[in-house]
Amino acid sequence: MKVTKMVCLGDSIVWGFPYGPQYSWVGIAAGVLVFPMINRGINGETAEDLHARFQRDVIACAPSHVFIMVGTNDASINVPLESYQDGILKMNGEASLHGITPILGLPIPSSDKWLEGRLEKYRSWLKVFSSANCVGLVDFSPVMLSPEKTVNRECYTDEVHPSKTGYRSMASLFVEFCRGYLK
Repeated sequence: MKVTKMVCLGDSIVWGFPYGPQYSWVGIAAGVLVFPMINRGINGETAEDLHARFQRDVIACAPSHVFIMVGTNDASINVPLESYQDGILKMNGEASLHGITPILGLPIPSSDKWLEGRLEKYRSWLKVFSSANCVGLVDFSPVMLSPEKTVNRECYTDEVHPSKTGYRSMASLFVEFCRGYLK
């Protein structure tokens, strides 16, 4: 399962909002890992938006792997679980069709209780889907939550976006995942 190139597809949490891609977890991890990582995060995107640009931003780059993490914007505009699932399933299928290994990321925790309730539905489905289909899954929550399992305020700038501390923590977890999963 050697990685030759990875595209990281997602929303503002992949892009690195509010700091920019060089401070994102993708940018930080790319400085440590031995394979190229392309940041294709765009602020405000949903699973449907990611699917719409999958050909241009993933397939055209000819990566060996694609990391897909999305859901916060879907949850914030109340996208039904079935619509969210549809976007993920289409991207997973297109990746596999083109010989690209998909890896999914769980949306990170939010301190907004309403949003968190929606995100938990997406996360639950992603866990079942990834397990049933042998798709790699990255859960950033261990580094974004306090020991009491509440949002670690040091890791966030607002209810949903990581701080520089949060992005560094996410990068460390992702590097650890890659070293164990992508040997």
